[in-house]
Amino acid sequence: MAKIPVILSTDPGIDDAAALGVAFYRNELDIRLITTLHGNVDIGKTTANTLKILDFFGQQIPVARGMETPLVIAPVSTDVHGESGMDGYDFPESTQQVVPEHAVEAMRSLLEASDEKMTLVSIGPLTNVAVLLLMYPQVKNKIERIVFMGGSLCGGNVTSAAEFNIWADPHAAKIVFESGLDLVMIGLDVTQKALIGSSELAKHSNKSAEMFAATFGHYRDGDMEHGVMMHDMCAITYITNPEIFKVEPKCVKVVTEGPAIGMTMEVHGEPNLQAATGIDQEAFRNWFMGTLERMI
Repeated sequence: MAKIPVILSTDPGIDDAAALGVAFYRNELDIRLITTLHGNVDIGKTTANTLKILDFFGQQIPVARGMETPLVIAPVSTDVHGESGMDGYDFPESTQQVVPEHAVEAMRSLLEASDEKMTLVSIGPLTNVAVLLLMYPQVKNKIERIVFMGGSLCGGNVTSAAEFNIWADPHAAKIVFESGLDLVMIGLDVTQKALIGSSELAKHSNKSAEMFAATFGHYRDGDMEHGVMMHDMCAITYITNPEIFKVEPKCVKVVTEGPAIGMTMEVHGEPNLQAATGIDQEAFRNWFMGTLERMI
């Protein structure tokens, strides 16, 4: 079966590290480029963390450094992932280098040169994707779809209204939501139910399970006994096994000002995206365990 060509945008982040790790071991995916940006921690750290993850898993994939700040608001971050963004495990400094081009230029050139449409996967704020669409709208016909972890129809996790990835750059999210492209929103409605903890990781003794256990133990979005939330991993799971999720067409708008800034609000109108509204939790755990068996 033909592999799915993917450009992945990320801001590691403990759950980003886990999402990248499993993505490397899914035979369905052909990851052509990884772009970094501001988000869980500043771009210097998210970029360094991405290179460390590549080293850890023995991967050689081009990495391009992207947007350092949101489009309009000031940069924001949280302590959910610790000071480094990947607290809990001692990753050696990477000897790999980012490509010389800015992430937006690297995405543009890759899309323009591609003979097939590509899937954009965003597991951080949507700034890189939004700037690509603003600067180079002609590449839209090379984009199969955009699958992003972000948003919610059930309330937020950084405020009562907003999920972090959208809240971190709501103006970028608005541009993507209004792009007219095929969009799939993997939000808190499902990611808060995608739990992996010590009981799953204890079944494997490989290097990946050891690293996951160490970092998940420092992740402040759940606990190891009951499971931590694999927000970003759900976007990878959806691409390879969409049947694990229930998705529905929705018309969703992004709030860009006021106390509800960053909220993804369902409104009446023509649907502009597919939103994940349900997850088979057992199937997700089995998907993760099956992937973990293949890993180092």
